[in-house]
Amino acid sequence: MDWNDWLKILRWRAIEEGDADGVILGDERRREATTRTRAGLTSDMIKTERVGDREEAFLLRRATWLDDEALGWSGPLVRVMERLIPVQGRRAWIIVGWLAALILGHSLAGLGQQAEFNLLALPLVGVILWNAIVMIAALVIELKKEGRSPFLEWLAFVLKPLPNERNNETEAATGMGVDQRFDQLTKLPAMERWQRRFRAWLHIAAALLALGSAIGLYSRGWSTEYRAVWESTLLDEPAAASFFSTLFKPATAVLNLPLPIHELAGMHRTGSQTAAPAAALPWIHLYAGTLLLLVILPRLALAGLTVWRAHAMMLKRMNGLGWQNYLVRTLRSVEGGQEIITVLVHATDATPAHRDVWTRGVRERFGRQSEPEMIAVPLGDEDDFVATWRPKHPHVVVVFNLATTPEAEVQRRFVMDVRQRLISRQPEGVLLVILDATSIGNRWSPDKIAGREKLWADMLHGAAHEIIIAAQRNRTA
Repeated sequence: MDWNDWLKILRWRAIEEGDADGVILGDERRREATTRTRAGLTSDMIKTERVGDREEAFLLRRATWLDDEALGWSGPLVRVMERLIPVQGRRAWIIVGWLAALILGHSLAGLGQQAEFNLLALPLVGVILWNAIVMIAALVIELKKEGRSPFLEWLAFVLKPLPNERNNETEAATGMGVDQRFDQLTKLPAMERWQRRFRAWLHIAAALLALGSAIGLYSRGWSTEYRAVWESTLLDEPAAASFFSTLFKPATAVLNLPLPIHELAGMHRTGSQTAAPAAALPWIHLYAGTLLLLVILPRLALAGLTVWRAHAMMLKRMNGLGWQNYLVRTLRSVEGGQEIITVLVHATDATPAHRDVWTRGVRERFGRQSEPEMIAVPLGDEDDFVATWRPKHPHVVVVFNLATTPEAEVQRRFVMDVRQRLISRQPEGVLLVILDATSIGNRWSPDKIAGREKLWADMLHGAAHEIIIAAQRNRTA
């Protein structure tokens, strides 16, 4: 898939994860898109964060279906979609830059004063030497091992997407969540892609500059009969012969162009006098051929390498966006029968808001059609409950309040006792823990939440098969 395919997928993912309440895109529409496009793919097949060919095909089919079926011509969904634009360049700028490079190259091809072509004209030799240095450096950059780029991260933080006519429209809070999620998913990959493609753009511009110089050589010689000479303060005749033999060796070897090196002695201009100026056309062919072999073709090859590397790195960045949870959650929304999941609620009031959070967590894990059976376990009654409990279903979820400080003799012991009781009755049983962050809301800092999550994870390590963090839907994903 190319960048535009991934952008299509990422826009819908940002909408689904930023619009958790389904205000912009309803749950029924999301499930319909999954049902119609999954082509036999199930959540059990998603084993890693890396997206395989089948997963890629599903994501693209689903995004395309949503584009065709869910995206209307007006309304909040259209306005949000039009706002989801990553960092990118302007095609017009690219074309203008390339034309400028071609014109600049043409202007650098000055053949000399009057009707003489000075073989050591600095712009032409400078173009060849400069490109040799830059191309070696570019090759090192493209082939070096990739790592973290603080500069690129800084650019991604500073630069904003190019504006469009809808960027200033106000939107509901859910829309802002979508924008933030899209920015989180695409900003760094888009910035890296832009940087790499800009390098390819520079390689093509350099090739066009050299091409413009070659065109300038021939266009100036069309209406004027130039004679070839050379003059230098640094080179004598033997040194000049050695320099030109080395410089034009690739053109003579590959393009089979004649090198009239025997004419150099007569072409040497000293004291404003030249003994025997030579015909300029063979030397123009040599210069143009050298530009072709040493600048134009290598620059185009480097541009191709840079674009290929950009595509490879784009795939690497895309695979690093945590697709496993998204794919599993999406597929499970249409999976499951009428399976009953036992939910043991420990020392937490089962308000409607809490029940919605727990139900969502259970269904995201076991399938949209599963049915949670909630049982309250008051604090202090853990031993009595476990002693009389008869697990009827193989899947059990224990709910704790994330804000509570876990204790080994309370929460861990309860989980271990429940698991032992479950396995004794249901050998294939699975025990999960949901840590409910509803009561925290946005009052805690991310660092504090992360610290409490780690505390719970350490306390319950080895006790439960899986730990899920659950929060209210309006919490930013």
